[in-house]
Amino acid sequence: MHNKYLGTASVCVFLTLILAPLWLAFDRLVWVAGFDIFSWINSLDENYISQGVLEFTVLQALLSSLVTLAIGIPVAWQLGRYEWPFQSLIRSILTMPFVMPSIVAAMGFMHIVGNEGLNIRTNANTWFATLIIAHAWFNISLVIRFCEPVLSTLDPKMEEQMRLLPAGKSKLGRLRNLWLPLMIPSIAAAACMTFVFSFTSFALVRWITLGENTLESMMAGVGSSAGISGYMVSKNEVILGSSLIQFTILLFSLWLMSWLQMKRQTLLPTTSETVAKSKNVLGWSVILPAICFAILPLLTIMIASFRINEVDASGSNQYWSLAGWEYAFSTTNSLPSAWDALQNSVGYALITLLIALPLGYILAQTIRDLEKERPKLARVVDLLTMLPFAVSSVMIGLGVMLGMIRIDAEFFYSIWFTPILAHVMITTPFVVRIILPALRSLEPKYEECARTLGLTNIQRFFIIEIPLLRGSILVAAIFIMAMSMGEFGASWVITRNSDWTTLPIIIDSIRSIPYNNPLTTPAANAVSTVLMLIALVLFVSTEKFRPTRDGGMF
Repeated sequence: MHNKYLGTASVCVFLTLILAPLWLAFDRLVWVAGFDIFSWINSLDENYISQGVLEFTVLQALLSSLVTLAIGIPVAWQLGRYEWPFQSLIRSILTMPFVMPSIVAAMGFMHIVGNEGLNIRTNANTWFATLIIAHAWFNISLVIRFCEPVLSTLDPKMEEQMRLLPAGKSKLGRLRNLWLPLMIPSIAAAACMTFVFSFTSFALVRWITLGENTLESMMAGVGSSAGISGYMVSKNEVILGSSLIQFTILLFSLWLMSWLQMKRQTLLPTTSETVAKSKNVLGWSVILPAICFAILPLLTIMIASFRINEVDASGSNQYWSLAGWEYAFSTTNSLPSAWDALQNSVGYALITLLIALPLGYILAQTIRDLEKERPKLARVVDLLTMLPFAVSSVMIGLGVMLGMIRIDAEFFYSIWFTPILAHVMITTPFVVRIILPALRSLEPKYEECARTLGLTNIQRFFIIEIPLLRGSILVAAIFIMAMSMGEFGASWVITRNSDWTTLPIIIDSIRSIPYNNPLTTPAANAVSTVLMLIALVLFVSTEKFRPTRDGGMF
């Protein structure tokens, strides 16, 4: 709905949701540590907890981005340039890792390289490589989502014309003079987003690289003792320094991604007709390994949930049983039942949906309206909607926790919907990123005809925009559900010591129980399987609604 007052209100509400908890948390941390930016940054080298963490974070994020591009670009090329049987199913399989909760991915790769799999996890030298591959698995769909639409919707006349020119007679010439100039904005945007998600990785780092921390995992570890006057002041300085550096690096990466995505959206030439594609038998050498790569961690989790490994004086004894499932869905003295966690997760997801979807839609519409009249202001608002990406989920969790405690500690620990605030903060930017490209692709003639017919803003919204954007809206709605149910970082900070646990948190809690209980590993995998299947059902249901030229994040 085109209403500048509604747009202004939505921006104010969003900024309040984002900035108020973070400002209150910042105020509390400064209250403990004092306001000295140089001391905050220097504390990263002086404190043994944070030494080398920044270098490790940047290194693994850069390598993860390069490996993800190396794997994802050939896959995107094959999907975009050639015709494949069951193409929708293949695309779903190859892009589903991104909506899988990070804790599920961590459990899957732990079993592949752990004692039950290749048994290489005992060698610390393999942890870093495993983390890089796990990040590539998690983010490969970003490369496909950004790059494949460019290839599949490009007007074929451009390549035909290029073949007639001396510079385009060879495949290498066409690659250098046609495909690379067209693909670079999408590739760079995918690399930026991969860097962001690898930079803020928590669950994968927490479980795969034992003894190594990123800024994200380090802040999560020391956050529980932050904000207490006169207690471990150095940890407050570490959090302040880490969050400042993280915010600066991520904000620049997201600004660059936003600029590249807008450039791609406005300059990319496409055809209005269905592009006839040829078949490529040799391409199966790329597609089949990619499918196996996408499925293997998930299949491993499901199988491992039924395998019990008991160790006694006589040795190791493995057998198949449902005991892990029974343990997971039964209440124990130390943990609630997975049924309770499932109910909490569904409740959080539904309430998050009711708030994040309309808020994200109005923000996207506001940005699109500003792009027509005040493009510089539109860039500012677009960048502001990505602030949650720049502060990461753990920092959002710390912001909500410390901010609410700053207001009223008893209120924070007594109210059950506190995690919803963090979930709304995290999911709303994704709604904007999904809806905004769809709004940009709407033909202006529809709105012009509606105005000619005298339709009001509300009538245009329900009669024209909703039908045309139905696919993107449904994708955004389902994506909110999937992201909320699988959210780990912020929930780990907020709910791990409360009764309002979620599925990702109970997986982490069960897996953290000492290994003398043979049921903990299969029980964690059982809950992971449930969460995985929920995410899979939600994701597959979006494929038929996704616009063909959707070059967004999902």
